[in-house]
Amino acid sequence: MISVEPPHTRFDLHFQLLGFPVRIHPFFWLVGFLLGVGGGATQISLVIWMVALLVSILLHELGHALMIRHFGRPAYIVLHGLGGLAIEGYPRGAWGASWEAAGPSGRTPGQQILISAAGPAAQLLLAAGLVAAIVLAGGTVKVVFAQGIPLLVPRLAGELAGNGNLLELLFDLLQVNTLWPLVNLLPVLPLDGGQIALQLWVRHDPWSGVMRALWLSVVTGGAV
Repeated sequence: MISVEPPHTRFDLHFQLLGFPVRIHPFFWLVGFLLGVGGGATQISLVIWMVALLVSILLHELGHALMIRHFGRPAYIVLHGLGGLAIEGYPRGAWGASWEAAGPSGRTPGQQILISAAGPAAQLLLAAGLVAAIVLAGGTVKVVFAQGIPLLVPRLAGELAGNGNLLELLFDLLQVNTLWPLVNLLPVLPLDGGQIALQLWVRHDPWSGVMRALWLSVVTGGAV
């Protein structure tokens, strides 16, 4: 949930995904590891958690990047901490401020809303696909409340029923790809929901829309 690209380090992991440059900052692994250890995960459970986290957050940012490309602009992806960024332009230099954009975007508020919504939508689609696959394979997915938080708990059937690692991977994927996007859609800046609310306010009132979006963020954050 960061809004500024972190500086490059010699420990960064670089690769390409669907034509998008991807950089994973070491803090991404560190925060993921601390969350896994904090949850009391065993070694194999920690590996499963890290895989689920990487796939989920990368998918989220890929959704943003694909929508940016759909509107005719280049983009690249940076994962850092417990979140990431899909950044418009080309990666250049050691800091996020020194990237090169290909001229003004000229996007409408509606297009910017679609870009902001594409990340959470990609995660929710993955969760829905996993639920459908589990049910089609003869399993079930139940909603269980843990300290007031709804969790999707999968149960496999047939030969897959005894595969504890697969069950744990599905559980982690379902939680990250439902709870994460739903929280991210809250109208709180700099979350995607906050960006959507900002565009709606500015579209309705260009003069005081930003201030109203900020107040909405404060009120929503306090209520949550």
